Amino acid sequence: MSARARVRCCAILAVLLTLVIHSSEEEIDCKKDGLFADYDTDCQEYVRCLSGKVKGRYTCAPGRIFSEAAAACVSSQSNVCTQRICAPGDSHAYTTPMAACRHYYRCVNGTAVDHICPSGSWFDTDRQACSRGAGTCYEPVCAGLPNGKYPDTSSECHRFVHCRGADVRVVESCKGACTSKCPPPRLTAISIPAGDADFCSDEACASLCQNVPDGAYADRSTGCREYFECESHRVIRRGVCEPDLLFSGTGCEPASMFYCPPPARSPCFNRQDGLYRDWRNCSAWYDCRRERVVSRGACESGKVFDGAKCVSRNNFYCKGPEPSQLCEGMPSGTYQDLDSNCTRYYHCVGLMRTVLSCPKGKVYDGNKCSPASQYLCPNLERDSCYRRPDGRYRAQGAGCRGYYACFNGEKAMYACPQGHTFDGDSCKPSRSDLCPSEDYSCSGLSDGYHAEIESNCHR
Repeated sequence: MSARARVRCCAILAVLLTLVIHSSEEEIDCKKDGLFADYDTDCQEYVRCLSGKVKGRYTCAPGRIFSEAAAACVSSQSNVCTQRICAPGDSHAYTTPMAACRHYYRCVNGTAVDHICPSGSWFDTDRQACSRGAGTCYEPVCAGLPNGKYPDTSSECHRFVHCRGADVRVVESCKGACTSKCPPPRLTAISIPAGDADFCSDEACASLCQNVPDGAYADRSTGCREYFECESHRVIRRGVCEPDLLFSGTGCEPASMFYCPPPARSPCFNRQDGLYRDWRNCSAWYDCRRERVVSRGACESGKVFDGAKCVSRNNFYCKGPEPSQLCEGMPSGTYQDLDSNCTRYYHCVGLMRTVLSCPKGKVYDGNKCSPASQYLCPNLERDSCYRRPDGRYRAQGAGCRGYYACFNGEKAMYACPQGHTFDGDSCKPSRSDLCPSEDYSCSGLSDGYHAEIESNCHR
């Protein structure tokens, strides 16, 4: 081939490559600025959008895919490439697949906007809010299904699931229900226990459901942004709506469409006579008599209120209230401070956080300060996700089928189907080299989740 012919071939090849790159980039619809996965490459590539145009294309390293939720390349073994498509006019919120209901997205003007529930909470699809308390999270599943498009029962059939290669590759919402008959989620989705049934440790929280019929109610003391759900006169769940949304009694609705009546109850409702902490100040308190506030006061300089009396700051640690991201999106209440190994705890009211400390030798168990020998802080558990990289891990003492997934420090337990074994990355058909001994933990038990006696029912 002559030199002129080689130059001409190279020029033609350059033009073709330019056309291919231009065509590929044109397929990405840059509705907003940021980094977005190219789903046509199974998330191996991603692009940067700026001012409505693709300004750069990048490739993840082998064994990694791009996650829009993490805005980074993540392990392909513990994450899936799932595209989210919003129907025009749909404003519903949906759980993000493979995130154990910790991540969700809301459709806004045809675009999926990502959100993350605060630590200790999960997204309740029914209430359209991040909730604390006991509940069930449903994950769509494609295992065992031929490639195709199926109604997603985990979202009450408000979206379709596109299955390919036994993975959820696309979730596509509808404006309203996608089908007139939607099977119960337990028939086609994976159910995962979510939350903690004994979360309501604050006295104000515990009193909300006294003499109230079962159901969900707006918390008028928070301007109806928060809600509580009652069952048998117990608060089983609390949630908080996103900004500009209020709880209407059935779910979170735009604030412009709902009026929140003023609070009807004083902070002394259903409380015995006595002094109680005022969370607006570490030194402040109020006095209850016959379920009414009869007086308010504050400790003298250099002292704080310990819940019963005024004591020296050296004898009781209390700091705040101060604005904190840890309280953003959290229902009002008291939470464990895992960074201190539960030796401290904090109380949230809106964005304001007050930090307190247990006496030496005690830890906060979620309800009260208990001896450290009687309670193990969650970040110290052997299968804890605390400061552990996102991914899937074999669960100790759970046989060959049990594993758990970590996502932003939160843990969700899973079990492989019967006849399959977790090999460290995924569920594979059982083989002797993967699981040398058969697990009989579920022998004689019905399908579902059961307390583990050896761990004192902590798992």
